[in-house]
Amino acid sequence: MKTRNPLATQTLEQKKTAYAADCANNAMAYKSDETRVPLCSVNIDDVEFIGGLWRVQDAFKYKISKIRDRQMVLGKRIQHNEKTFFEYYQASILTYNCYGPINLQFDMIAAKYVTDRGEYWSYGNTIAAARAFLGIRLYDEYMDLIHSVACKQILNNSKQK
Repeated sequence: MKTRNPLATQTLEQKKTAYAADCANNAMAYKSDETRVPLCSVNIDDVEFIGGLWRVQDAFKYKISKIRDRQMVLGKRIQHNEKTFFEYYQASILTYNCYGPINLQFDMIAAKYVTDRGEYWSYGNTIAAARAFLGIRLYDEYMDLIHSVACKQILNNSKQK
């Protein structure tokens, strides 16, 4: 199943019931180009009931990623040389209208780091901000390990006393 438009207010069960009833009544579905088509000619996964009308959702070719609880679309990888193992990507916060996702800006930066525990992601409006948020996320995840390595000498000295 496709990602649903967050502007849709019906549950899936409500949508199925309304779709069947409206198909039986020869309802129309509206497209973003201002044309309309018979609702029954549109797959139920490709239409949403928004603002009192059935709206055909525009095709969306990008993969949607969830980063820090935001839906984002990742663009091209950014070549960036620095002393970290982070990767950086152009990113766009996903926004919607009643016909689906719109206005991909790619005005954000997403940072990625891969560990044995999985991938970690963060984003910001600059590489520095994305790096900082990802660094904080990694510190939160690996705080005990970082502390034990960074303070090894202090911990050893306190045990000897």
